[in-house]
Amino acid sequence: MNTFKLITITHKTANINHIGQYIPTANHDKDALAKILKEVKTALNIDELLYLATCNRLTFLFVTEQEVDDLFIIDFFSRLHPDIPEVCLGGLLDVIARYEGIAGIQHLFSIAASLDSLVVGEREITRQLREAYDFCKKHQLTDDHIRLAIKMAIPVAKEIYTNTKIGENSVSVVALAMKALLKNHLPKNTRFLIVGAGTTNSTALKILRKYGYHNFHIFNRTFKNAQALAHKVGGQAYSLEQLKEYREGFDVLISCTGSTDAIITPNLYQSLLAGDGQPKIVIDLAVPNDIHPDVVRQFPLQYIEVEKLRFLAGQNLELRKNEVAKAEMIVSKRAEEFTAMLQNRKIEKAMASIIPHKVKAIKKRAMESVFQKEIEQMDEASRTTLDLIVNYLEKKYISIPIIAAKEIFLQREN
Repeated sequence: MNTFKLITITHKTANINHIGQYIPTANHDKDALAKILKEVKTALNIDELLYLATCNRLTFLFVTEQEVDDLFIIDFFSRLHPDIPEVCLGGLLDVIARYEGIAGIQHLFSIAASLDSLVVGEREITRQLREAYDFCKKHQLTDDHIRLAIKMAIPVAKEIYTNTKIGENSVSVVALAMKALLKNHLPKNTRFLIVGAGTTNSTALKILRKYGYHNFHIFNRTFKNAQALAHKVGGQAYSLEQLKEYREGFDVLISCTGSTDAIITPNLYQSLLAGDGQPKIVIDLAVPNDIHPDVVRQFPLQYIEVEKLRFLAGQNLELRKNEVAKAEMIVSKRAEEFTAMLQNRKIEKAMASIIPHKVKAIKKRAMESVFQKEIEQMDEASRTTLDLIVNYLEKKYISIPIIAAKEIFLQREN
């Protein structure tokens, strides 16, 4: 059990706008990401590795006999993210949270059920965890231990959402931002300038469409993704390069890209206004921020950003405090069950490598030596029947020791 090691950087340990600096440069290129993860896994002799990166989280689950100490973590990040800023590498140990053994499994379950999310009750993280596992499994970064952990983590999340009220009226960061926007009671023909066509902005536009808004101008680095989103919401699609030539004005700017630098600079923002001096609403859902701080300082606008939504998320947490306690009890109980399941699996694997070989050897000696003469005197029909009986007994005898060992282990645990 102690081979499970988990390290994570989240909004609880670091400024949410800085988390993106710790995410490897290759994150947006899946093939490149898989290659570097494999290289790091091999170089550091890690048995299994799960990688999860979201807009406000970077988490690694290891299966390794090694101690995940300060030197290991620095070496790991230096290899994984060669371009990591020196200041981030220097402060890395201050923003890393570490878990080992059953504590690591409990934390994994808490992640799956959103108990460790910026907004508790947000179900998106369950999907993100499943997709992260599928990616790592596809590229042979994981094996049996992490498979079993994820196999239990996802049902634990579902159990918590079913048996507690943690998901009732749940609001994601996107929903919180849209709620703040809708308080302005904007007209239905409001002009929305959308920068980024990823999941976050797609969710935002889905909410806005629900409330009757339709005037969307969508810019994205990959034009076909902008087209796909524009097709869904009835908007206009542009490449990100076209943003600097856009002169049709806007009322609301919503930005969420994966850029590590601010995209909306004061000069660009000035040009986007197209001479309109009216105050605008600017929503920055990116981590780190897409909107340069000078834009907020120099122009009249209502600014909504992820970091400011943390206060609302805190209120959300207070309302769900009793439900969180119930959910944590479920996590603790299921983590103990996982420990037993893992032990059972070890017994199965150990016996599966020994018992079948032994039973087959006994069968072979009986058929070809001990009872050879008797078998040779049988007719064809009798030998066929004997083969059926012996093969049946072989399968049953192989399973009996494994079942008995499991029962003994469970009795000892109880």
